[in-house]
Amino acid sequence: MIYNIQSKNDLSAGACLVIRFPEEDLDKKALYTIEKDCPSFIIPFRHRSVDGQIECIYQLGNHTRFHYRFGRRTPNDYVELWNSLLQPILDCGDWFLKPSSFVLETENIFISGDDHTVNYIYVPSKAECVGNDALKQMIREIAQRNPVEDLDLENKVLRAIMQDIRPGDFLKMLKGGAAQKKALFVSKHPSPEIAIRPADVSEKPKIETPLPPKETAYTPPAPKKGVEHGRGMEGDISIDLDEGKPSKKKEKPTGEKKAGKKKGFNFFNKKSAENEIVDGAALDHGPVGTPAPEIGKPDVKSFVPKYVPKKEADEKDNETEVDSLVGFRLIGSGPLPSFIEVSIETQGIFTIGRFNIKVGVKQNSFEFDAKTRAVSRHHAVVERDQNGTYTIVDLNSMAGTFVDGTKLTPNIPYTLTRGCRVSFGTAGADYMWED
Repeated sequence: MIYNIQSKNDLSAGACLVIRFPEEDLDKKALYTIEKDCPSFIIPFRHRSVDGQIECIYQLGNHTRFHYRFGRRTPNDYVELWNSLLQPILDCGDWFLKPSSFVLETENIFISGDDHTVNYIYVPSKAECVGNDALKQMIREIAQRNPVEDLDLENKVLRAIMQDIRPGDFLKMLKGGAAQKKALFVSKHPSPEIAIRPADVSEKPKIETPLPPKETAYTPPAPKKGVEHGRGMEGDISIDLDEGKPSKKKEKPTGEKKAGKKKGFNFFNKKSAENEIVDGAALDHGPVGTPAPEIGKPDVKSFVPKYVPKKEADEKDNETEVDSLVGFRLIGSGPLPSFIEVSIETQGIFTIGRFNIKVGVKQNSFEFDAKTRAVSRHHAVVERDQNGTYTIVDLNSMAGTFVDGTKLTPNIPYTLTRGCRVSFGTAGADYMWED
């Protein structure tokens, strides 16, 4: 079955998602089970029959989209994340549900306020909605966009994905990863075994007396003539290139002194006749104007950096700074950041929240200080569509997100316009949008 998800804003229920499918495909047993005892991993919905179609309306409530929570995780949080994602697919048969009726697109998977319970959209249809390829794609995307601090654990997950491991075996591998890692560490670093021999009373300890040093005749050291086998004192390596060669010490010229001597450019830092200029004439190159030979002469132009006037360079830097000036500017003054730069590409997201000390890892694109009042750990997200329009979505924050004094309904996007006032909570985190 090919399903289509539509967004709907209900004044009483808030943000909703709507899915329609033919009435003859309705799975009555699954629908009855969900209505009587809805599992915690399913988003509640109501249904109705409209023109031969079953319309399911899913109320998002305090749920937020899972891909807003992507980011680096601790090992414990990483294992708990995979367990909450895959265990419902393994246990859904207890509620007469089918894994093929789950919506496995990451943008349509939700997470509750406790940040640990994953909630799926379930389509109560007899026809299959997704296949095995959708499950593989979901696992790959989540593994790529949710790195873990433990590199060994991350590599183990990536290897398992490449081998098309089953979800049940995948979770067993993660749960046993800590024990296997500990056993591997012990095997690589075994404790040293110390053999203890019992004392034998019958044996008497032998006492060895040191012998006096032998008297040797003094031999004066030989004069230093280089170093044998290239080794000098205390193991240092030295090479004497002038050993056995006559001295080439040059005597200083007397009498006439060269005037106007200048040192030209030399890539190898050696003196040569072609780099010495005396009174404007090239030595040994004939009269003035005779070109020097090109053999062995470095290309000076290739090593000279391009000169850019300071004024022009400053103007270019200012243009770059102005072009990248997109984000929130603090209204007034205070201990809060003066500017929050929102740097995202088309169809990208920029999450805003407060640093979580318990996790200890950055989980948002921008995070306020942990002591900032009225800002939730996952507060809001800014998105950019194909037309370059920026929108802001409240992530069911405790104190709410306000645009020009109006409180936003969670999970419903609101268009940002230049100069609009955005407040994150009610404790002074007031900013103005600039683009």
